[in-house]
Amino acid sequence: MRQLAPISPAIHLGAEKIVIIGTGYNDETYPDDHEVDPPYPSLAQMGGHALSNIFLDSVSMDIERMERINCLLAQLPPSVLKSQSLRPVSTFSITPSQSLDAIAVKHYHSIPKAARTLFRVLGVSSKSGPTTGGALISYLLFESGFTQELIELGRTDTMNRLEEVKAFFKETSQ
Repeated sequence: MRQLAPISPAIHLGAEKIVIIGTGYNDETYPDDHEVDPPYPSLAQMGGHALSNIFLDSVSMDIERMERINCLLAQLPPSVLKSQSLRPVSTFSITPSQSLDAIAVKHYHSIPKAARTLFRVLGVSSKSGPTTGGALISYLLFESGFTQELIELGRTDTMNRLEEVKAFFKETSQ
C-alpha cells in the first residue's frame, strides 16, 4: 500500500533513469486565501486525508533524497564511485497541473444516487457552497467522465512539457 522509498526497487533493478508520474497537486498560487480558522472537517474530509496518507507514496521525499545522493556522488572521484557500485540516477517527474480532488467534485453528480447518499452521510455536500470531501470522492470515483478528464489532463500536462520529455529521453538514448 505505501512504500517509504518507492523509487528504490527501480534503482535496485539497475535503472539509470526513472520517469515518475505523480498524482499530487500543490497549488500555492494564492496562499493568503487559505482560511485562518477553517471549519471542523467532515468524516469525508478525514477519510480522504487518511486515504491520501495510505495510498500516496512519499515520492517527493524519495526524489529529494536521490538528488542529494547524486550531488554527493558527483563529488567523488570515478575510481571511488566504481568501487562502491554506486551510480547517479536521473529522474523526470510530472504531476497534475490541476487538483484531482476538484476534478472529482465536478463529476460528483455522475455518481450513482445510492453512492451519493452514502457520501452525504459521510459529510460530502455540494448544496451550500463548494463541495467538500473531494479527496474521498477522487479515490472512489471511476465514472467515465472523470477518468476521461484525468487522461486528458495527463496528456495536456505532458504536451505542455514536451521539450523536457524529449530531452530526458534523448539523453537516455545517447
